[in-house]
Formats: sequence, C-alpha cells, structure tokens
Amino acid sequence: MPYFIGLFFVTGSAFMTWKVTQLWRDAGLVDHFMQTFAFMPFGKEVKRGEVRSLALTVVSLWGVTVLLLLGLLDVEMAGPVTVLFALTVVVILLCILCEVAVVLFNAPKILVPPHMRSDLGVLAARRAERAMRMRRTGP
Repeated sequence: MPYFIGLFFVTGSAFMTWKVTQLWRDAGLVDHFMQTFAFMPFGKEVKRGEVRSLALTVVSLWGVTVLLLLGLLDVEMAGPVTVLFALTVVVILLCILCEVAVVLFNAPKILVPPHMRSDLGVLAARRAERAMRMRRTGP
C-alpha cells in the first residue's frame, strides 16, 4: 500500500506538470482551470490568482512527493539525504510564499503564465473595483 501512495503522488505530480504546461501555452484554458476552483468560497479574482499560481503549486507538489518518497523508502537521514530533505523543505516554503505573492500582487511576473502577467493581483483588483463603485455612487 505505501508504494501505491508513492506511485499515486508521482503520477499526480506528472499529470499536474502536464496540465500546467498546457495552461502556460494556451490562454483559452484559463476559464476551464477557473471552473476547477468553483468549490472555493472566494471571488473571481482569488480563483484567477490561484490559476496564476498553479506552476508554484506543482513545484510544491513535487517537493511533497520527494519528501513522501524519502519517508516511504525509509532512508537514513545522513549526508546527501539530509541536504535533499532540507532543500526540499526550503523549496516548498518558498513556493508557498511566492504563491501568496502571485495571488495577492501578481508578482514576481516570471512565475506567472505569460498571458496572465498583465492581470491585477487580488488586492489591486479589489481596490480598482472599490474605486469604480465609489465613482458610480458619487461623493
């Protein structure tokens, strides 16, 4: 059973890598990906931000897969394995931090699909929406 879980994570990570590669190449897939986040109780801006950050999510998923495989293989935590473990944890934590930045600020742009780099982050989009409402209602 443990090896099935490992295989499941490797297969899932590979599948998500393939899907994110498609997203980076085809702007027409954004709406499809946004529909997959329909369960989220947040607005459209947050869902679009999550789609923008999917590449980082995939890198995190690969990191989790590496950690899972290290646990499944029951390797001794010494030398290069310790370095691999530490680097993987650092990569996962950096990805989480960058995901928050991409969702909220749409930065750093290099981590965002090219066709979504001109989007506003969640904070800027909500600020613009609030300003638009204020203009409509008047002073």
